[in-house]
Amino acid sequence: MEVVRVLVAIVLAYLLGSIPAGYSIGRLWGVNVLEHGSGRTGGTNVYRAAGIAAALLSGAVDVGKGFAAVWLAGEISQNLLAQVLAGGAVILGHCFPVFLHFRGGAGVATSLGALGAIYWPAAVGLLILLLLVVVITRYASVASLIVTTLVPIILLVLGLVGALPLIYTLYGLLAWMIIFYTHGPNIQRLMQGTERRLQ
Repeated sequence: MEVVRVLVAIVLAYLLGSIPAGYSIGRLWGVNVLEHGSGRTGGTNVYRAAGIAAALLSGAVDVGKGFAAVWLAGEISQNLLAQVLAGGAVILGHCFPVFLHFRGGAGVATSLGALGAIYWPAAVGLLILLLLVVVITRYASVASLIVTTLVPIILLVLGLVGALPLIYTLYGLLAWMIIFYTHGPNIQRLMQGTERRLQ
């Protein structure tokens, strides 16, 4: 029975992640974000295609998806692994949404939302850091990669000092792997010096 509960949590998390917030909000602004910039549905591309208000709304929904998926997993199953896997699943759903032919965002906002359900002070701190790095460098990808790398490190430290169960470090590693994969093109452009800065 517990295995079934974990599987249900994973499936629901993926479906939550698949809700195409950026695409839907872009449509409300009269824009198809899939036809602009990177063609992604995440906040950065929504910003480029539809402006700051649409991007903030999209980002807030994406954060909410991540938080809701992990919180729901905790309600469905008492097994902490359900939360860990739901966190990975909601990011995968956001990046490869079944409702949008598997064309989604890069997963950063959703990953911070999921982290917020695990340990909200870390999520808030990393969100502030993300915004600071964006302001300083004007590279959303650089900020995303830095913050994503810190997630498993922070969760490991919290686990080692007994503030959180160590199993949550696995969530950090899953998030790190998925987001580095989705940022593959950005990493290549950064190495070539052709990555676009935010205006």
